[in-house]
Amino acid sequence: IDEENYDDFRNIFSCKNSNDIIGEFLFIISNLYSAEDQINKSNFYFNLSNFLNPKFKFNFALLVDNYFQKEEFTKAKKTLKNFGKKNEIYYWYRFKKIAQIISKENDKNKSFEYIKDKFGTIEKPSLKIIYEMGNIVKSYEKYDLSIKYYTKVLSKLDPTSLIYADVLYRRGGSYERIGNEQKADEDLLKSLEINPDAPHVLNYLAYSWLERNYKINTAINMLEKAHAQKENDPYIIDSIGWAYYLIGDYIEAEKLLRKAINIMPSDPIVNDHYGDILWKLGRKIQANYFWKNVLTLEDIEDKMKEDIFYKLLKGPENT
Repeated sequence: IDEENYDDFRNIFSCKNSNDIIGEFLFIISNLYSAEDQINKSNFYFNLSNFLNPKFKFNFALLVDNYFQKEEFTKAKKTLKNFGKKNEIYYWYRFKKIAQIISKENDKNKSFEYIKDKFGTIEKPSLKIIYEMGNIVKSYEKYDLSIKYYTKVLSKLDPTSLIYADVLYRRGGSYERIGNEQKADEDLLKSLEINPDAPHVLNYLAYSWLERNYKINTAINMLEKAHAQKENDPYIIDSIGWAYYLIGDYIEAEKLLRKAINIMPSDPIVNDHYGDILWKLGRKIQANYFWKNVLTLEDIEDKMKEDIFYKLLKGPENT
């Protein structure tokens, strides 16, 4: 706790107050039940905690998350009123959660306009909030705008720090999504200079090179390094499996993609890749099954849907 905020904290929690201590213990139990998706039990212990220490308003964030999980959005919005302007972080949390609710109840465009408008009302947003805004607008596929926020954050950070490397990774991903391969590579390689063993950065850069048929052998080495650290990460498994597919090692590729699809059966890219590998192995009926499965999944990009239709009609060689 910052020294300047200690007095404020002491007003809502005291180690000398038995009600506060028991209330905090019950709040921890509430958190544990929430993490296990036992929402009713979580809410029960939260209410006991709040009864013992109603001053600790910040704990209401857990109740909001529980209501959101159960899609009880009216209750969530009502509970969010506990967070006012006095505390910037929780006031910002209120805006973020309402934006998520709008996205669920209406559409992503209205949600984006809401969060953009509310961000604009914050006179001097902290670096943390600017960073989060970069992540938020990126989730709305506003990649140019996310680059703007990430660049602002980078200008305030130590260029040798791990957080600097993380923001470079995120900005590099945004550059990659808008097709600026040079800028993407620069950011991702710089991120790896600072943190050479970061598995998700290794995976992202290597996979982008595979997609461009660029430095395949180097990409495979990077993926093997990432895979050694995260053997059960389905995204990394998919990437290295796809790398083996590209160099013609279909047997090894099939083993890896089979593992990836067992971990992440609803991912469209994994299903598509597995179909391609099965086709190369002559298992065409199974390949068609996995391609057809892609068409049943949610959030499929139109380009992928079109490619899958062509594969089902003519085979992957003609797409």
